[in-house]
Amino acid sequence: MKPCIVLQSDFGLSTGLPASMTAVIVKLDPEIRVFDLCHEVREYDIREGASILASTFPYWPDGTIFVSVVDPGVGTNRRSCVALMDNGSYVVTPDNGTLSLLFDRICEVREIDEKVNRMPGSDDHHTFHGRDVYAYTAARLASGIIGWEGIGPLFEKESLVRFPAPSAEIIDGEAFGEVTGAHDHFGNVGISIPNEMIKQIGIGLGDMCRVRISKDGKDLYDKEMMFHKSFGWVAPGEPILNECSNDYVEISINQGSFCDIELPELLKAYDVSVYKVRISPVPVKEEK
Repeated sequence: MKPCIVLQSDFGLSTGLPASMTAVIVKLDPEIRVFDLCHEVREYDIREGASILASTFPYWPDGTIFVSVVDPGVGTNRRSCVALMDNGSYVVTPDNGTLSLLFDRICEVREIDEKVNRMPGSDDHHTFHGRDVYAYTAARLASGIIGWEGIGPLFEKESLVRFPAPSAEIIDGEAFGEVTGAHDHFGNVGISIPNEMIKQIGIGLGDMCRVRISKDGKDLYDKEMMFHKSFGWVAPGEPILNECSNDYVEISINQGSFCDIELPELLKAYDVSVYKVRISPVPVKEEK
C-alpha cells in the first residue's frame, strides 16, 4: 500500500487552497490517500504549526508523508526541504522552523530540487508553493516516481532553521515553564511543564496550586486553582490546571475560554514563549 499524505496549513477552510493541494496529489496518482491534519493554524504562525505537527505526528502510521505549509516567506530565497524521520515518515515543508519540535527525530534532510520537483507550468507562480512544490513533491514520493535521493541534495540537519525548544524546571519546590500554545479551539493555554513535574513538587490530583503568568518580569495573572485530571473537576466557569493528553499541563476554564476571559492578549501573541509560567503548591490550612 502506498503511504498516505497528511496536509497541514494556515490557509483556512473558506478558500479552495487546501483542496488545490489535494487535487495535485490525486491527479498525479489517484491511489494515494490524502488526509487533512489542520488548515486552521493561525496565519503565519510557524510556532503553532510546529506544535500541532509535533503533537499529532506520533499517532500516524510509520512512513506517512506530512506536508506542513505555514510559509510567510513563500517566494523568497528560504529553503524548501524534506526531512526523513526515524520511523520512516517524511515531512515536506519550508525550512523556517516548522521542524523545530521534531528535530531529534530527523535522520536526514534534503533540499527540494525545484527544477525536477515542481508542478509543470507553475514556474511563474511564486505564492503557492504548498500546491506547486510541496504537494507535488509529496505525491511524487508517495507514488514511487522518485525515491529519497530524487528529492534533491542532502544538507546538514544542524543548519535547519529552529526556534528554542520550550523549557521547564523545578527551582526551590516550584515549577517554572512557558506558554506553548494559546490558540486552540477551546481557549486553553498549553504549558511546557510536564504532568509529572507538577506531582514532583508535591501537588496531587485535587490539590490547590498557585499559577502565575508573567511577561518581561511583570505578573499578568496570579490565581489559585485546583489541579486535576481534566477540566470537568471544577464547576462551569472555574479555572483549573489540568493534565493534558500530550503529557503536559494546561490551564483551562470549564466550559469557557481561558484566553478570552482571563488573558486576551495571549490571543494576539505570535511568540507565546515570552509568557512565563510559575506553579507553586498551596499549603493546606489546618482547621482550628
